[in-house]
Amino acid sequence: MLHVILDSIAAGIGWLQPFSDLQFNLVAVPAGRSWWVWNFVLHWTFLLELALCVWAGMVLWRNAGRA
Repeated sequence: MLHVILDSIAAGIGWLQPFSDLQFNLVAVPAGRSWWVWNFVLHWTFLLELALCVWAGMVLWRNAGRA
């Protein structure tokens, strides 16, 4: 569920499926690159995702030392 919530930031998610085809997202990522992946990698929301991964890694590393 967390994955779907986080994907709602920059990707269209159909929260009301199957009742509605409406897609929700907080930020629109403009199509400016020839390969669609670069549109997301070079957008500021990718830094947010990287920060979340770094934070999760730090929490995991800190908790692994206690086990």
